[in-house]
Amino acid sequence: MTSVQTERVVVLGGGYAGTIAALRVAGRAHRRAKVTLVDPKETFVQRLRLHQLAAGQNIAAPSYKRLLRGKVSFVQDAGEAIDAERGVVELASGAKPLAFDRLIYTVGSGVDLSTVPGASEHAHSVTDITAATRLWQALRAASDGAAVAVVGAGMTGVETASEIATSYPELSVKLIATGQVGDWLSERAQQHLRVVLVRQGVELVERARVQAIAPDRLVMTDGADLPTGLVIWCGGFRVSDLARRSGLDTDGLGRVMVDRRLCAVRNPHIVAAGDCAATPPFVSGAPLRMCCQAAMPAAAHAGDVVVAQIKGRDPREFHFGYLHQPISLGRRDGLIQFVDRADHPKNSILTGRRAAIYKELITRATIPTINGERRMPGSTKWPFKEPKAPLLLETGVMADAKR
Repeated sequence: MTSVQTERVVVLGGGYAGTIAALRVAGRAHRRAKVTLVDPKETFVQRLRLHQLAAGQNIAAPSYKRLLRGKVSFVQDAGEAIDAERGVVELASGAKPLAFDRLIYTVGSGVDLSTVPGASEHAHSVTDITAATRLWQALRAASDGAAVAVVGAGMTGVETASEIATSYPELSVKLIATGQVGDWLSERAQQHLRVVLVRQGVELVERARVQAIAPDRLVMTDGADLPTGLVIWCGGFRVSDLARRSGLDTDGLGRVMVDRRLCAVRNPHIVAAGDCAATPPFVSGAPLRMCCQAAMPAAAHAGDVVVAQIKGRDPREFHFGYLHQPISLGRRDGLIQFVDRADHPKNSILTGRRAAIYKELITRATIPTINGERRMPGSTKWPFKEPKAPLLLETGVMADAKR
């Protein structure tokens, strides 16, 4: 009887992408893979809900061991260096390095506090549980009428400003945008968004750029100062420099350059998915943007690529299309902007209480999706597969700033 060779698969980074990818490989490769997930946190972080945590709401944070249930080994640590040729991951703790035959790179992204002087010292963020909890404590301690400035009017900034305004109506919330709030949406959706935010008491400060952050004010590029008690930075995301430091091919943001299968350029035994992967142009004419909607299907596909490689098959290319842009506006309101598969907004939107329920159902589905992948490997699906005929690409591209 021929023995089955077991390959060592290391998944660097948990979250929505890494957890799905790890369970996908473990479930579909069976005894042919020993999968290890590495993440510096003990618990799974629902990034889609961190603005709720900052507003004082409880959110579930299941442990990775509970989610993985023995299907995947878990190591609480972080990657310090990757030796692609030797197949070794050095760990930040100094523990024994992890050897791998195949690596799935899903380290995600975090809020970039380095672009403006004073941001790292004086601004809060909603990048992880610790930061969101610290912000919640600061909001609770703020006096009535205290000025709260949310810098960055992408999806994260909009949701954060709205959640705080509805949870703490005694505070004065400002949303700072370099352009117009909601300018990536359809005209109808943008109008609804602005009406709701103003009704909730959010002051819109548009076409304004922050030059520096002081303890008690924002210094603007036009020379004006905006007094503020609390600053929340939602002005952009960055990825770890681990891939760049390790000599992998990366783009200007430090994301791993991958082909249409999601295999790293020059290192096909390394597969990347999620915010840390720089994909080639898709149907929109642009790489996948940083969002959970794209990360989870990409991670499932990354898992399938590794399984195919283990079984000696040719991995398929990844095909993906967008469906919607769901935005929560507090707990009682929301906005769903429906889009074409290239992520361009349609005229159809959903608003109000129904939109809030729609967004909640989408957010609530993430953990059951992970549990489903553990119980029924391959259950994570996405609606768009390889097109039957060539598609006409549009040159207009929606910016990553929509986050």
